[in-house]
Amino acid sequence: MGDSMTGGRAERRRHVRRPAGNLAWLRAARLQPGLEAVLADLSPGGALVETATRLRPGMKTVLLLKTRDGELRAPAGVLRAWVSSILPDRGILYRGALRFDRAIDLSERA
Repeated sequence: MGDSMTGGRAERRRHVRRPAGNLAWLRAARLQPGLEAVLADLSPGGALVETATRLRPGMKTVLLLKTRDGELRAPAGVLRAWVSSILPDRGILYRGALRFDRAIDLSERA
């Protein structure tokens, strides 16, 4: 069963998530086609992103991660999406949980 650390629910994630702030190799993130995105966290199987562009569950996209060595492309589908905030100067911001079509190898970038 679950414990107090997970709010009574068992951990179901297949991959460990890494906060974007802990990814020294990451320079920028975008969603195709050319949408600005802020990466919240990343795992080999998916990512959590924030963007001013509306995301919808089932939507297909490609997460483009600009690295110190080039660019990493990860085709993905949006699993969940929600309004994360409404700001007077930026408008509505959306958060979306992405699942990659294929797991990406992050071992060399650690």
